[in-house]
Amino acid sequence: MPTATRPQFLLLLLLLVGAAAGLHAAHAASLDEVAGLLRAGRLTQADHAVSQVLAAQPDSARAHYLDARLLAKEGKWPLAEQELERARRLDPKLDFAPAAQVQALAGEVIRHRWKNPSGLAGYGQAALAGLFLLVSGYLIFGVLRGRRQPPKT
Repeated sequence: MPTATRPQFLLLLLLLVGAAAGLHAAHAASLDEVAGLLRAGRLTQADHAVSQVLAAQPDSARAHYLDARLLAKEGKWPLAEQELERARRLDPKLDFAPAAQVQALAGEVIRHRWKNPSGLAGYGQAALAGLFLLVSGYLIFGVLRGRRQPPKT
C-alpha cells in the first residue's frame, strides 16, 4: 500500500469503528430508555420505543424480554408469553435481567395462562365433542339394543 494513502485508510477505518461504536451505544441507550419508561409506568411511550428497537434489532433478546414485560403490564398475557419465549430462544440464560425479575415474569405468565379463557378454548371444544360422542353412542346403543329384544306382549 502506498504511504500517501495509508493515513487516509487509517482515518477511514477509525471513522468506521467510531460509527459502529456510536450505533451500538445508540442501541443500548434505546434499550435503557425502554427499561426506564417501563419502570416509570409510561406504557404508551415504552410501546413506541420497544417497537423501534425491535425493528432495528429483531434478534435482540433484551428487546424481546422488555417487550414481554411491557405486554404483561398491559395484560396481554399470550403475547407476553410469546415474547418471553422468543427472548429465551435468543439468550437462554437472560443474563441481562435480574433472575428474580425473570422468574416473577415467567410465574405471572404461567398463572395467567390458566386464567385466560381463550387459552382454554381448545379444551372446551374438545369437552363438547367428547360429550357429543358419548350421547350419540348411548343413543345408538339403545336403539340397537331395542331392536334385538322381542317385543313384550
